[in-house]
Amino acid sequence: MEERISSLKALLYGYGNLMGVGSALIVQWLLYYYCPPENSGLTPLAPIIAMGAIILFGRIVDAVSDPFIGYWSDKTMTRWGRRKPFIVIGFILMALSQILVWIPIVRGVSIINVLYAAILLGVFWFGFTAAIAPYLALLPEIATTKEDRVKLSTSQAFFSQVSLIISGVIVPILLGILGFLNTATVLTLIGITAMISIVLGIRERIRSAEKIATKMNLWEAVKITATNKTFLLYLVPTALLVLSTTMLQMALSYAVTVSAGLEKEHVSLFYLPLIIVSIITLPLYKHLASTIGKKKVYLLGMLLFLVPTLMIAFIGYIPIDPQIYLLVTGVIAGLFVTPLLMLPNAIIADITDVDEQITGYRREAIYFGTQGLITKTMAGIAGVTVSFLLGVFGYAPGNDLGVRLVYVVGALLLIPAALIFTKYPIEK
Repeated sequence: MEERISSLKALLYGYGNLMGVGSALIVQWLLYYYCPPENSGLTPLAPIIAMGAIILFGRIVDAVSDPFIGYWSDKTMTRWGRRKPFIVIGFILMALSQILVWIPIVRGVSIINVLYAAILLGVFWFGFTAAIAPYLALLPEIATTKEDRVKLSTSQAFFSQVSLIISGVIVPILLGILGFLNTATVLTLIGITAMISIVLGIRERIRSAEKIATKMNLWEAVKITATNKTFLLYLVPTALLVLSTTMLQMALSYAVTVSAGLEKEHVSLFYLPLIIVSIITLPLYKHLASTIGKKKVYLLGMLLFLVPTLMIAFIGYIPIDPQIYLLVTGVIAGLFVTPLLMLPNAIIADITDVDEQITGYRREAIYFGTQGLITKTMAGIAGVTVSFLLGVFGYAPGNDLGVRLVYVVGALLLIPAALIFTKYPIEK
C-alpha cells in the first residue's frame, strides 16, 4: 500500500516553492532598475534594447539548462537521493547572483553594466534551473495518486500566492524603504529557509534501478519526450501563456508609474486583491479540478485571464481613479489566475504516468526540463518583446503607447493558447 501524503509533508513541499522568490524581483524590476523611466528618480545604467537582449540571453541559459539538468537528475543515484544535490548547489548559485546583480559596476549607462548583468543573469538562471527543476520533479515521485498530486499542487499554488504577496505587495514597499539591494537580500534569506524545508523535510522515494533511466541517452530521452503528443498539446498553450503573463509582469511597473501616473509602491494595488481573491477561490478550483477535471479548469482560467490583461492596456483612458481601476483589475485577475498557478505541475505528473507506460521508466525531471526549455525561452522572448515595444513606441509620461501595446499583445496570445489546449486528451 502506497504511503499517503500528510498535511505537514504537503506544507513543507509547497513552502519549497519560495526558493525562487527572488526571481520575481528580477523578472518584474530588473529592466526598470537598469532602464528607468524619466520620472523614477533612478539613474539609467544600460540601453533598453541591450537589456532586452541580456534578459533573453539569461533565459536561454535557463532554458537550455533545463533538459540537461532534468536528464542528469533522472539518471543520478546518490545516498542523498536524485534531486537534493541539485537543489542545494543550484540554490547557492542563485542566491549569490541574485544579490550581486543589484550592484552595478558603473553608475551610468555603460556596456560594462550590460556585460556584468549578462554574466550574473546567466549564473542566476542556471542555478534557478538546477534547483527548481529537480524540486518540481519531486511531485510525481513522492505523490503517486491523483488525489495526493492535487494536494501537493494545491500547497504549491498556495505558496505561489504567498510568493505573489511577497513580490507584488511587500516588495514594492520594501523597495521604497530598503532599496533594491537590501530587498534582494531579504528575499534570499526567505529562499534559504525554503531550500532547507525541502532538503530536511522531504524524503525521496527509493526507486528500483529498473525504474531509473540510466540506460537512456540524452538524445533518446529528449526525442521521446518531444514526440509525446499529449505533452505537446499541453506544452504549446502553456508556452504562450508564459509569454503573455511574463510580459504582463515585466511591464506592470511601467503601467503603474507611467500610464497611471502613480508611484512604484502602487503596484501592490494590483497584486493585493489578486492574491486575496486567488486564495479565497483556491478551495473552489481544487474541488473543480477533482470533479470536472484539470483540463476544463485550466482552459477556463487561460481564456478568462484575457480580460484583466486587456484592462491594464486601458488604464488611465477609462474615467476612473487609477488606484480604484488597479484594485478592480486585480480582483478580476484573482478570479482566474488560480488554476494557472495550481494545475500545470499536476498535469505534468499525469503526463509522466503516460510516459512510464510507453518507456518503462520514471522520467519526471526530463519532462519538467523540456517544459522549462520552451517556457523559459518564451520568457526570454517576452523580455525582448517588452523592451522592443517600449523602446520603439515609448514608455514616458504622455508617450506610453509601448506600455499599452504590451498588454494588447499579451491578451491576444491567450486566444490561440486556449484553442490549442482544447485538443489535450486527458480530461481528468
